[in-house]
Amino acid sequence: MQYDVIIVGAGPAGVSAALEFARTNVRVLVIEKESLPREKPCGGAMPSSVEKLLGIDISKVVKNRTHLLKMYNNYKDEVTSKTSGMDAPVLINRREFDMFLLEQAIFIGRKNIELIDKCRVISVNETGNEVCILLESGKKIKANYLIAADGALGKIASKIGLMKKRKFAQSFDAEIITTNRYYENHKNTMLMNYFCLPHGYGWIFPKEKNRFSCGVGRWGKPIDIKEALNDFIKKSFPSGVIESIKITGYPIPVYNGTQQISTNKILLTGDAAALVDPVSGEGIRFALHSGKVAASVIIKSLRRDIESPDIGVSKTYEKEVNEKIGKELKLKLSFASLAFHSNAQMFYKTFVNKPY
Repeated sequence: MQYDVIIVGAGPAGVSAALEFARTNVRVLVIEKESLPREKPCGGAMPSSVEKLLGIDISKVVKNRTHLLKMYNNYKDEVTSKTSGMDAPVLINRREFDMFLLEQAIFIGRKNIELIDKCRVISVNETGNEVCILLESGKKIKANYLIAADGALGKIASKIGLMKKRKFAQSFDAEIITTNRYYENHKNTMLMNYFCLPHGYGWIFPKEKNRFSCGVGRWGKPIDIKEALNDFIKKSFPSGVIESIKITGYPIPVYNGTQQISTNKILLTGDAAALVDPVSGEGIRFALHSGKVAASVIIKSLRRDIESPDIGVSKTYEKEVNEKIGKELKLKLSFASLAFHSNAQMFYKTFVNKPY
């Protein structure tokens, strides 16, 4: 079976690419290993600028828009900032958000966007003219290009010999349901607590219906991160306000400098390309952006708008990612990340916003 493009993974990067293709006549197959919709551990915070990036109304799946951000240095030195404009946080649930974007892509694309879920990719073979994948069902599928959006633990990068210098951070996430009274008093405020654990941070993001996304992340030598999360929750929530807790853990593939993220026919996006803020762990915005860039470059190639498309796609994609995404991540890695790991006080004083 032949397609123009195969997208592996229905997370933000994959569905963003599908949405971009939906506005063309490019034949696309989206493959997701899980049964959709699926749960996805994630803080679920992103700047409101993503709405302009996507070009569609996502208000249906926005759980909350906060007005204040409180920051701490190991439970001390409170700094409060107002959140507004394009950088104001939008809070979502990944299960609903990812599925909504995919459904929009399928609807807009009508018959040119197809989906196979509950299916894993077993092998990937790239030739000069196409990419051929083998599914666990035994079916072989060919396409002109493949977008790897298979996440932090995706196998495509390793199958094609890329991302050998990938660096992971530890993270544990909890969905917490509180009493209604506590939620109403805190629903407009996000919280970031830097260095509440060594070389790490904790967050509390208010969602909807008494729900909070709460978690911890850290870099460096592994520790008992689940114990660190339990300690953070205990210190951050008053006794008696928590009604239930659901905990999940996952690795964060943080940006670790410029790496090769494409071949002639295969483009890595989002977490698969380690496009994650090396300080805050933010990844949704960069995943959405990289998916859109990958699709845009492939569309130009299929239309022959790129000279020598087989070589031009890889070079063009990596150039655009480095200019539009990598530049910001590189600055974080060079300056903020260095201070974050070497001098907590200097980081907090230099990089945390001043109170309003």
